Amino acid sequence: MKKHVWISLFATFVIAHSQTIFAAKTVHTDHALVAPYSGSKIYQKDMKQYDEYKVFKGWNKEEKKYVTDTLEGKVTKILYVNPPERSVLELYRNYQNALKKNDIEIIYECNQADMECVNGYVGANLRSKFDLHGIGNKTGRYFFAKLEQDEQTAYLAIAVGEKYSDVHVIEMKKMETGKVELNLDALGEGLDKLGYVVVKGIYFDLDKTDLKAESMAAIDEVAKLLNQRPDLKLYVVGHTDMQGNLAHNMSLSEGRAKSVVDVLVNQKSIAEDRLEGHGVGPLSPVASNLDESGRAQNRRVVLVQK
Repeated sequence: MKKHVWISLFATFVIAHSQTIFAAKTVHTDHALVAPYSGSKIYQKDMKQYDEYKVFKGWNKEEKKYVTDTLEGKVTKILYVNPPERSVLELYRNYQNALKKNDIEIIYECNQADMECVNGYVGANLRSKFDLHGIGNKTGRYFFAKLEQDEQTAYLAIAVGEKYSDVHVIEMKKMETGKVELNLDALGEGLDKLGYVVVKGIYFDLDKTDLKAESMAAIDEVAKLLNQRPDLKLYVVGHTDMQGNLAHNMSLSEGRAKSVVDVLVNQKSIAEDRLEGHGVGPLSPVASNLDESGRAQNRRVVLVQK
C-alpha cells in the first residue's frame, strides 16, 4: 500500500469505524490531518508556522537522559481532555491501529505502565521539556510516527493518558529529488586534493540505516568514479550528529556506511574488496550540534581514499 494515499484511506476508515480517529477534513479546530477520539474536547492548542520541535524518543537508562531528536517545520500542538468513560488502552489502540492499518511507520512507542517511557517521576519533566501532558508517573502510552504524502512529510507524536491526550503534528516540506548535489568531477577532485570527500545527496530515514530512494543519484556518481578508476579503494565512513547516546550513534553511523557499500556492491557491481564501511558517530563534527543547521552538516557520508 502506498503511503501517499493515506488521507483518503483514513477518511474511509473513519466512516467505517465511528470511534476511530483520522479524518480527511477538519472538525472545529482539530488539525486537518488528525481528528481526536470521539468525545474528546480541546483543552488548549498552539500552532507555529515554522518552529523547532524536540522529539521525545524515550529514556536512556544507562546514561540517565532523554533520547531526543529535533525537527523543523510547521508545529501544531493540541491537548485534549479524554472522554471519561474511555480507558488509556482503548484510546491508544484506536490511534495505533489507524496508523498500522494504513501502513504508516511508527518510529518509537512506549508504555509507561511498564516503565518503558521514563523511570521514576516524569510528569512535570515531560511537560517542561516536550510539552507532553498525557504521560504520568505510572500511566500513559506514547508513539512517534512518520506520515507521507505526495509533496509533504509530517511527523506525529501522540501521548495518551488517563485525563489528557497530546496530539502534536510537525509538517515538513519534502526535499527535492532528481538533483545530483555532487558530480563525478567534484568527487574525484576532492579525493585528489584532500584524500577524502563528503558525498552530498545521500539521505536516510530518521534514526534508520535504509537509504532513501532520492540517494540513488549520488550513489550513481560514486559508482561512476569507481568504474572510471579501477584501482581506487575507499573507506565509506558514516557520521551522525550529537543527539542520542554515543553507542547508538556509533552503531547507526556504521550501519548507514555499510548500507552505501551494500548498494554499490550488490546493485552497482563494484568489487566488494574495494570498499569498507565504518562509522564514527558524532566524534568528528564539522559544525555546532546546538542547532539543526549544524546537526544537518554533521550527518553525512564521507569517502576516504585508502
